[in-house]
Amino acid sequence: MSIAAEKYIQVFLISLLLSSVLTPAVILVARKFKLVAMPREDRWHKEPTALYGGIAIFLAFSIPFSFLIQASPGLMLLLAGGTAFFFIGLLDDIMRFTPQGKFVAQLIAVVLVVGLGLKIHLPGYPIISIGLTVFWLIAMANALNILDNMDGLSSGITLVAALSLATYGYLFNLYEIIGPSLLLAGSCLGFWIYNFKPAKIFMGDCGSLFLGFVLGGLVVVSSSSITNAGTDVYATFSNMILMLAVPVAVLIIPIFDTALVSFTRLQSGRSIAQGGRDHTSHRLVLLGLSEERAVLTLMLVAAVVSAVVLYMAKHSLDAFLSIVSIAAVVSIFFGVFLSYLNSDIYGEDRGKGSRIAHAMKIMLNKRQILQVCIDILLLTVSYFSAYLLKFDGVISPYNKGLIEQTLPLVLAVKITCLWFFGLYRGQWRFASLDDIFKIIKSTILSSAIIVGALVFLYRFEGFSRVVFFMDAILTLIFISGIRFMLRMFNEYFIRQSEKNNSIPILIFGAGDGGDLFLRELRKRKGHDFLPVGFIDDDPAKKGQEIHGVKVLGNRYDLEHLIKRFGIQKVFLAVLSKAPSLHEKVAECCKGLDVDIVQIRPLIQFAQTGDTTPKHAATQHLKVIHSGTRKGIKQ
Repeated sequence: MSIAAEKYIQVFLISLLLSSVLTPAVILVARKFKLVAMPREDRWHKEPTALYGGIAIFLAFSIPFSFLIQASPGLMLLLAGGTAFFFIGLLDDIMRFTPQGKFVAQLIAVVLVVGLGLKIHLPGYPIISIGLTVFWLIAMANALNILDNMDGLSSGITLVAALSLATYGYLFNLYEIIGPSLLLAGSCLGFWIYNFKPAKIFMGDCGSLFLGFVLGGLVVVSSSSITNAGTDVYATFSNMILMLAVPVAVLIIPIFDTALVSFTRLQSGRSIAQGGRDHTSHRLVLLGLSEERAVLTLMLVAAVVSAVVLYMAKHSLDAFLSIVSIAAVVSIFFGVFLSYLNSDIYGEDRGKGSRIAHAMKIMLNKRQILQVCIDILLLTVSYFSAYLLKFDGVISPYNKGLIEQTLPLVLAVKITCLWFFGLYRGQWRFASLDDIFKIIKSTILSSAIIVGALVFLYRFEGFSRVVFFMDAILTLIFISGIRFMLRMFNEYFIRQSEKNNSIPILIFGAGDGGDLFLRELRKRKGHDFLPVGFIDDDPAKKGQEIHGVKVLGNRYDLEHLIKRFGIQKVFLAVLSKAPSLHEKVAECCKGLDVDIVQIRPLIQFAQTGDTTPKHAATQHLKVIHSGTRKGIKQ
């Protein structure tokens, strides 16, 4: 092991040890002087919890920083700015500043450190450099402050981000930021142990503002390190994007959460500075995840995104830009999916009386514009990625010239074909198999037109047939995938939320009726049914699955399954007329504490002559047999 590696490990372990010792000490002091946060309606903790944990984080970082880090002027300004933000947060924890007052204090601190030289270096653009740095530092400080809304979340995300920034520094020879990043990671890990659910201590604004500023400041220092090293790696525009995009991708979770909260609060007519249970973590819990799993999921996502982005950035800039574009689209759609929970979070009065909310509603109603913009981005990535796949991740200047020359034609033809086949007339959240066929036809037609046009215009000289074949495949995957993404998110979280339901049920009939009932049940909110399995008398269906629910056996297995799984209800979802079936199932369940519920067909007038269609599944139920349990009435 090299001396440098030993030093970095030492730095990490010292900050970890300090944080692990200082955090319980702060807990004892806070409890002794009753400096605790009491449970509140807009917060998730249910027990009095110690405050001012940010003191332990700050000391665990700043003390070893003073002795172990050979600080450049940029790092000294980083520590000075972090200290200023720590005290701004501490005073806010004690005195409760107004949002405007806290912002002014932050702005003064940032302007001072930027004026002294801590700024993103964009050669030739000094004004943009200063403005971008001020915005970035304030935005990151408040992003971590906003993210501090669930036990272990802010400290956990900072831990992942700090380790990722240390890796970023190692991969790109930015050694100046490795030590401070590891100090920050160690101080966060020692605190996270006590902050994860059930939290024994909260960091407060003194901790979250400090963490956010230091994370943002490390990104700024990294840009300075590149410039001061005299390298020309980032001389081109695309490489300048890489310099900024890698840290942004590493910090994806706080950036995403801030954007989501800001957008949904403006959309609902609420102040961005207003607290509440509308963050990404809260929405994940509302979708069925436990608090612990929501926090760990966000940490895992941050780690995976960081690992992929760092790997691609190191090995292929062109591939990196494609990955970042796809990640941006996925993030947008996940945000759209989470925004569907606004009615559950904000209630029926959301957006009333707000001009901004009204303007955003008008803008969002023009969804075709957003759909076209997203498709343009994905089609560009598809065409670009086809060249990457063909030429092993490296695009020569000649091929880049071909891409620039033909991309307008490719986009115009593909968007026109998608419009021609009606792909912009539907809602993506209701995408179906019919849309897949339309996309296939659109892809085939557009590819044929593009190749024909290139043959006519350029005799296809210099172009690769394999590129256009790969482009067609990628177009089909990207355009189909994005239209089914909302459905995939919905299906996944429905299954997660089912695990929390407490009324185990069996569905009799693994055919069309059972499929219809299960899909309708999963669309409905407010019930507590947990589908354990299907029952069907067809032996060929045993062991098969319908929407992830297994066929467990036939009617003669009912008694065993009811006792084994504690089944409380059996839903008969057989659409065919079989009057004797009801009695046979009731006989199999005789003496058991279980309800047997008959599901009526979705549309009944075709069979009965009644011209009034009956609604589906769970709204019209009829008990044909009950054990000792009280039955459900229609």
